[in-house]
Amino acid sequence: MPRKKKKEPLTIKSGETKIVLGLILFLTGLIVLLSPFLLEQSPLFDQVALLLGYAAIAWGILFLYISFSFLTKSKKFVSLKQGIGLFLLALCLNILLSFWLREEQLGDRDALKAAGGELGKLFHLSLNNWFGSFIELILVLILLIISFSLITGTTLEQIRDFVESSVPEKEKRESGFFDVKSFFKKIKSDDDIKIETGESDIGKVEIMKGEISDESDQIPNKGEDEEEDEVQIHTPVTPVVHSDDNVEEGKPEGPKYTDWVLPSIELLQEGKTQKQDEKLYRSKALVIQQTLRSFGIQAKVVQVSVGPTVLRFSLSVSVGVKVSRIKNLSNDLALALASQTSSVRIEAPIPGTSFVGVEIPNPTPNFVYIRDMIGKLKKDNGKYELPLILGKDITAKTCIADLAKIPHLLVAGATGTGKSVAINSLLTGILMSKTPDEVKFIMIDPKMGVEMAIYNGIPHLLNPVITDTEAVINALQWCIEEMMRRYRQLKQVKAKKLTEYNKRIGYLAMPYIIIVIDEMADLILTSGIDVETKIQRLAQMGRAVGIHLILATQKPTVNVITGLIKSNIPGRMAFAVATNMDSRVILDESGAETLLGNGDMLYKDQTMPKPIRIQGTFTTTEDSEAVINTIKEQVKEEKVTYSEELADAIEKGGTEITTGNGGGRDPEFEKALAVVVSTQKASASFLQRKLRIGYNKAARIIDELHDAGAIGPQKGAKPRDVLVTSVEQLSQSQKDDVEG
Repeated sequence: MPRKKKKEPLTIKSGETKIVLGLILFLTGLIVLLSPFLLEQSPLFDQVALLLGYAAIAWGILFLYISFSFLTKSKKFVSLKQGIGLFLLALCLNILLSFWLREEQLGDRDALKAAGGELGKLFHLSLNNWFGSFIELILVLILLIISFSLITGTTLEQIRDFVESSVPEKEKRESGFFDVKSFFKKIKSDDDIKIETGESDIGKVEIMKGEISDESDQIPNKGEDEEEDEVQIHTPVTPVVHSDDNVEEGKPEGPKYTDWVLPSIELLQEGKTQKQDEKLYRSKALVIQQTLRSFGIQAKVVQVSVGPTVLRFSLSVSVGVKVSRIKNLSNDLALALASQTSSVRIEAPIPGTSFVGVEIPNPTPNFVYIRDMIGKLKKDNGKYELPLILGKDITAKTCIADLAKIPHLLVAGATGTGKSVAINSLLTGILMSKTPDEVKFIMIDPKMGVEMAIYNGIPHLLNPVITDTEAVINALQWCIEEMMRRYRQLKQVKAKKLTEYNKRIGYLAMPYIIIVIDEMADLILTSGIDVETKIQRLAQMGRAVGIHLILATQKPTVNVITGLIKSNIPGRMAFAVATNMDSRVILDESGAETLLGNGDMLYKDQTMPKPIRIQGTFTTTEDSEAVINTIKEQVKEEKVTYSEELADAIEKGGTEITTGNGGGRDPEFEKALAVVVSTQKASASFLQRKLRIGYNKAARIIDELHDAGAIGPQKGAKPRDVLVTSVEQLSQSQKDDVEG
């Protein structure tokens, strides 16, 4: 016969007793919590309100907290520290609410009910008699801080550090506070590392969302209290020429625009932003993980970087998986993600991490507007010699480069991908931050000035926009001569670069010169070796004397972007191109063929091992015109003075090319005649290849050969007839004509 189970004795530790006590404490807590609001409904509520006042709310919470420790088995409600913290909080509220009562109110029942009650009155009078009002208040505040620490689990050290961080920097220095900025930076970096290690389970994605209009990525050099839109007037440094500088007797010309006012940011249009959908990003992260798992690759998304137009999913891949396997699955990922483009760009690895990046278009893109970028640039005014506003990267971080450090830039990409907008953004950034005394431009636009004609009339130009391809060679030759003249000036004052020269002279005696060529391919095809060699020389030697190049082309081929040009131009902006080969010509690696267009680009210079993906700055025509018109208003167009030396060089250079031996014939006429006679072939393209000259020059020599009687007239598509068999025959015929 089975033995009967003995009943558990009813003690203070038994489960039944705990539940009963818990229910009693729970009911007590409700009565105490509601008493200040229901005091008129029951004498019990009235007496509790008189005893505790409005601090009864805190006492009620304390009773409810204790009741939960009896009613539940959870360890969340058995913390002694939190119980003590709630007790101190309730007691401090009783004292504080009574502290502000006047003496006559301490005897009024209604006043005590609306304050700290009889309990608060008792403790208040006791502390006040012992310590006085001031010490009493300080003691209560200290107890409140301790109670907050016990309830929330925040340590007293963390509270101290928070108080120190809220003190302004200036007051810290005056009051002797130690600098904790580096401490907070360390904590922030440690937190970032924890997020990027991918400690979350599969499917749980840490979203790192960079706000599109975020202005906190860079720390300005000047005080942040300065107004961005404050009118900035640039004044030159007082001329101070040292006696030991051995400056030549003809001192350089001083600054001309001493009261120049930089254009205001208010001229630019404000950008529009779209709200981002984090749920969509998480779902796409799951799709990536499931797709890779179906191909036998164990990976999980540990981070999602939300850029202006691109999403990057950072993948943590298990050990032993080849990166090439993931790269080969780009089309499969594009299919699974229903990407807006035909392929997905895979970056393996992401620089500085052990993750693989999967980049897809952002379904809710936010373009980068020039106003946001100029706002950031004005905060960092003085940090850049020649600021180049690039845009924002995948993490929405502002990207601004310095042309003086690059020192030359190549902009390439297919038609309609954003090159012209990018160049306008670069020029707008410089015009809004530099005066005509600091920067000068030489703009070359073979497309008859369609893109750059609006810049005519600004004092930053050394010459109106050059549209004649024949004048380009002469302009580049003048730049080379100007470069050598500057080297001689630097040598006289024993300076190594332009900034040192201006510092020794004492004012802006030598401005930067930026040569902007909008379509380089057209110049190479028409002028050939002449333009190429001059660009190479300027790229090799121009940096030290402040001459920099910005070259743009929509035909990124080896004929246009030659190896010598690339070796001296480290800055590359690659927009979307058609083929992998075009990308390799620009960047020396693939990737640009998967870009989205509309300003999406890969940027690279000598400071970075791999290109970074940037959404280029969008500058509308209205923004450019507003800035240019504001500049023109300061200096009327009829008062704008261009460089007479450059204008003379362009004109004289054009006449010198056509003057030479043989009564105004080209200097290459004799060589061309020898080639035509020896090969019995005559065409402009043929001479262009044989003599390594430009097409225009070759066509001019063909006309001279025809006028001299060496070749026949043009016969449509058929080649010209060669009428002489030797050079002496042409000379004899010319002699007979003279004698006749």
